[in-house]
Amino acid sequence: MSTSSADQRFTLPLDSSESNLNTTGGKGHNLAILSRDGNFPVPPGFVVTVAAYHHYVSSSPGLLSDIEAALSKLHVNNESPSTGTAKLEDISDAIKEAFYKRDVPKDLRDEIAERLSTSSIFPDIDNTYLAVRSSATCEDMPDASFAGQHDTMLNVKPTVDNVCRHVIDCFSSLFTSRAISYRENNGIDHIGAGMAVVVQAMVQSESSGVLFTANPLTGRRNESVLEAIPGLGEALVSGLVEPDRYIVSRNSDKTIAILDKRIGAKAKAIRSVEGGGVREEIVVSEATPLLSGNGESNRSAPGVPGAWVYRQRRF
Repeated sequence: MSTSSADQRFTLPLDSSESNLNTTGGKGHNLAILSRDGNFPVPPGFVVTVAAYHHYVSSSPGLLSDIEAALSKLHVNNESPSTGTAKLEDISDAIKEAFYKRDVPKDLRDEIAERLSTSSIFPDIDNTYLAVRSSATCEDMPDASFAGQHDTMLNVKPTVDNVCRHVIDCFSSLFTSRAISYRENNGIDHIGAGMAVVVQAMVQSESSGVLFTANPLTGRRNESVLEAIPGLGEALVSGLVEPDRYIVSRNSDKTIAILDKRIGAKAKAIRSVEGGGVREEIVVSEATPLLSGNGESNRSAPGVPGAWVYRQRRF
């Protein structure tokens, strides 16, 4: 694989030992930890690195100037960006339009093409759909979380053109109106922030969810909190539906007990469409499959935020 002028690679394997918050972003780094552990069925893929994002911005004539010009309108007349929703949307739209006018540089495109054609990553790429997922450097921080503020594209056909287009979608989502406002409110530099992109084989899940390995309300380390919905997880992280919520205790003998269960409305689900893309559909609310057939829960590595999917009675 080629390298940038700073001797940083534009793509990395999903399980790379070089992965950290600054090279592969929060999501990419957490997936690398799970992949290297060896005990988790992490879908195969690779990461377009933060170095690739900065290379894209710096090598696209005028792009950085366009970003800075749009962001300069944040503080006109000392207005607060957190209350100027319409202004934030206008700034975000201007920056996204600037991104969409620029193509992926040839050296980055070539690396993406090489990864897609690597049989050890995707043994049957022609019959594989992809998830193209944002992974920002400032997400999953100890004192800040950008959950749901950046974009993810699901059920993507595995062509180089498609993946490159959606990589730009993810790059530009660093400047959604919510992300801009959140960085402003938390004193995080807009230009210094970076974005990696995770490209993974798509799991066509029957149900999906989020796992907190410690109870976020009480801090108890022997309790896990799981939120579950039918279909793809995007409906949960985007706030589209009210999920089922389970609080589960983990005992010393590795057995579990459900302490609390609340069934959410789950009025909609997002599901894959044959040929690529996704659709929303109305669903009948019922308890979402949560446990595997033998009654064991899917576990996550200590300290790593977990997302899970359920397909054909296996996680």
